[in-house]
Amino acid sequence: MDQLVDSLAIVEENEREIVAFLKRLIKTPSLSGEEGEIAGIVSDKLSELGYGVDVDGMGNVIAQRGKGEGKTILFDGHLDHIQPGAPEGWRHGPYDAEVVDGILYGRATVDMKGALAAMIYGCAAPEVEGRVVMTHVVHEETNEGVATKKIIEEKGLDIDACVLGEPTDLQLSVGQRGRCVIKITTKGATSHASMPELGVNALYLMTPIVDRIRDENQNLPTHPFLGQGSMAVTALRCLPGAGPIVPDHCEIEVDRRLVPQETLEGVLEEMRGLAPGAQVELLVDELKCYTGYTTEADQYFPGWIIEEDHWAVQESLGALTEGMSRKPDIIGWRFSTDGIATAGQLGIPSVGFGPGDPSLAHQPNEHISLDDVVAAAKGYCALAYRLAV
Repeated sequence: MDQLVDSLAIVEENEREIVAFLKRLIKTPSLSGEEGEIAGIVSDKLSELGYGVDVDGMGNVIAQRGKGEGKTILFDGHLDHIQPGAPEGWRHGPYDAEVVDGILYGRATVDMKGALAAMIYGCAAPEVEGRVVMTHVVHEETNEGVATKKIIEEKGLDIDACVLGEPTDLQLSVGQRGRCVIKITTKGATSHASMPELGVNALYLMTPIVDRIRDENQNLPTHPFLGQGSMAVTALRCLPGAGPIVPDHCEIEVDRRLVPQETLEGVLEEMRGLAPGAQVELLVDELKCYTGYTTEADQYFPGWIIEEDHWAVQESLGALTEGMSRKPDIIGWRFSTDGIATAGQLGIPSVGFGPGDPSLAHQPNEHISLDDVVAAAKGYCALAYRLAV
């Protein structure tokens, strides 16, 4: 206990450094595929704090520390963030890192540079008997789990448990819905727009499909803890798409959120029933990394949940209670995380913990309490000390 107390004191002493480092991260734009500068900043800080550091071909930053005589615990986060959106939507510039009354404003304060700063400093404080592995990955916002899974498999990491640093408002997440992106295509025949009766408008063929998707949303399966699945049309494109031409090609993308009992095969069959006569397929995305590395990724990300009586949950609850002097609630995420790889695909016991209100992620005026960032650093310190044993 004394060693943990000493380690938590180190975190408190580093409060100004944590805040200064976080502000530097916020001032460094790192859109998906453009994470090179921030990867260098993070790598340098990790080395300065005594971690062993490696950057792989994708540009992911991997750090390790500890004696290696106990459990190996993965602390996972991502370097990238989404676009800030229209400047007029922000009271403070998205990359200005302005602080007002202890609140830091900026894109990625919540999702999830606040957690990165807290994690890096928090896990550096204690001496651990086991091993802490830290992954700061690229392209999570576009293809969550792909980079994390690649690191674990290619490096042959034997992970006993994973802590995901996505925002939980300092609570403990034990699961999430999964997701997939389905592309639906209708084919028609072109004609001059002045004579539409001579063509077959592919958009009109798509319209009843969109209506059925909207209506079916309320009938999707429900999980007792994670809630109901959902589906939403998020993109539409018609071709040729210019000039007075009736389109002969229309495609939509459907974001389908999955509860753990659902399968990809079942969802594809469901979509075919909603789109008779149309082409239905899983979307495949191409990842172009800042290093020049490219790969393709299926847009299927399975949901997951870990039971509350699992050792990783119970030890995490105890550690966080020690670290923050308050017991967190158990929650589930509505959004998707790298846990789809660690827990959903690889079966690694995973929990989530991070600073920031999840409802502020991806919003204009995204902001985070600096007190919560420091509290999270203490939480990560205690998690590293109590789990990596």
